[in-house]
Amino acid sequence: MNLNLLNKPPVDKICKAASDDDVEKVEFWLQNIIRVFDEMSLTPKESIKCVVSLLRDAAYQWWKTLISVIPKERVAWDFFQNEFWKKYISHRFIDQKRKEFLDLKQGRMSVIEYE
Repeated sequence: MNLNLLNKPPVDKICKAASDDDVEKVEFWLQNIIRVFDEMSLTPKESIKCVVSLLRDAAYQWWKTLISVIPKERVAWDFFQNEFWKKYISHRFIDQKRKEFLDLKQGRMSVIEYE
């Protein structure tokens, strides 16, 4: 057994986030990031650096674009969490749940047909 693997920090187990991930996966990713960073006692400044390194593709481009148009002093861990939630979870979650509702069936009839 490779003992080096046992000593790896938990952040190595976190996958990278992309904008095309499904809403539940993205929400789970963000919750895990917050939990791991808290367990590691990262400062907000360290947290923002780490989380940006875990973004990929369109999610990374979104972040780079966002921080290019806001004052540097607003770029903080709390700001990231709020903006990430608004961009990748809140609207997509509502849309996904709306679609799930419309796809529900009552017997052989869909919700739309049932009305």
